[in-house]
Amino acid sequence: MKDKHAFSNIKKADSLGAPFWDGALEAGVHGQVYTPRSRARVALEQGECVNMSSYSYLGLDEHPDIRQAAEERIRSTGVLNSSLSRVRMTLTVLDEAESELSGLFGADVGTIGSCASAAWAMLPMLAAGLLTGGTPPLLVFDQHAHFCMNSMKSVCADETDVVTIRHNDIEALEDLCRRHEVVAYVGDSVYSTYGSVAPIAELADLQSRYGLFLFLDDAHGTSVVGHNGRGYAREMMGEMNDRTVVITSLNKGFGASGGAIMFGPQGEKTVRRLAIGNGGPFMWSQRINTAGLGAIIASVRLHRSPELPARQQALQNNIQLFDKFYEANGSGNGLPVRYIPMQSEEVAIKSSEYLLRQGFYVEPDFFPIVKRGGAGLRVRLRSTMSHADITGLCTTLNSLPMLQDISD
Repeated sequence: MKDKHAFSNIKKADSLGAPFWDGALEAGVHGQVYTPRSRARVALEQGECVNMSSYSYLGLDEHPDIRQAAEERIRSTGVLNSSLSRVRMTLTVLDEAESELSGLFGADVGTIGSCASAAWAMLPMLAAGLLTGGTPPLLVFDQHAHFCMNSMKSVCADETDVVTIRHNDIEALEDLCRRHEVVAYVGDSVYSTYGSVAPIAELADLQSRYGLFLFLDDAHGTSVVGHNGRGYAREMMGEMNDRTVVITSLNKGFGASGGAIMFGPQGEKTVRRLAIGNGGPFMWSQRINTAGLGAIIASVRLHRSPELPARQQALQNNIQLFDKFYEANGSGNGLPVRYIPMQSEEVAIKSSEYLLRQGFYVEPDFFPIVKRGGAGLRVRLRSTMSHADITGLCTTLNSLPMLQDISD
């Protein structure tokens, strides 16, 4: 029998993290109920504030075309859900949405309920060797890979050997590639809780020289950068290949709903068929509903229009403005996530509480969202934010050092 807790210990994680969850609720920086306003503002019980923790980096979730398309698809189909597995039948609007996404991203794209579900669907298959010619790979996780992927380690370890390397440690990864016949690497392209990015060029080089399989989560890069919003990973890598799978979110920068899996050029013949037969959430009936699929189709059209690069540029302007007045993890990388380390979880929570009183909601992050001792504040910038709001936030953030001495 295998040792317990080799890759997870939920009971221990709860005992370590519970005081901080409770503290955040008590401080009012978790558990808030809000009403959306315009330009990244929300109304709370205590008043209006600027929401600096929204994933809608381009503000597309507010776009009238996307909202109208969601409503129209419910009317035209007459159903909210098909309530039928894609293995048996595919709703017309689902087929249309996936076809539109495939054309936009230059890959065979399958939709799924969320990016986390995409990880759940694909990682066990990868670990079993179904995506690597029948040979289970050594599965190498980046230390800071998103929770949705890290949480799959114990499942994957039932199929193959699983190891974790330090964040972006290319030398360690290359050493493993030299010593093992088949290696697969699992990580983010944009690390939303650390403000860093993956070394895509170096990973692609290892793929070229050793046949490294790449499994990348581009949830925070899709739409934000790249031609037609194809994302950070795809913009850096270029064309998809059969040794790469990219998973992403369609309800962050993309402004619609659900998640997506980008298969390689042979996806329709091989990987997609494997996913339909073995990919858990990909084959089950819980899929994006018709409103969400309509929103996806409308968002694809916006991604092909001149409006997308205009919104991307507006976002870049806001990112540069923030970086001009405040330095945080991620400064200068052109992506919308900034992470501000704090000396403790208590300071992170109290800092978030202070910012909320000044009219800015900036979430506190702590274990198990980030590693123990890695607590901080996470700022997410949007194209629709006003310059006054961003400079106001920076001014307020620059008053935070006085809070580093808080101990009560």
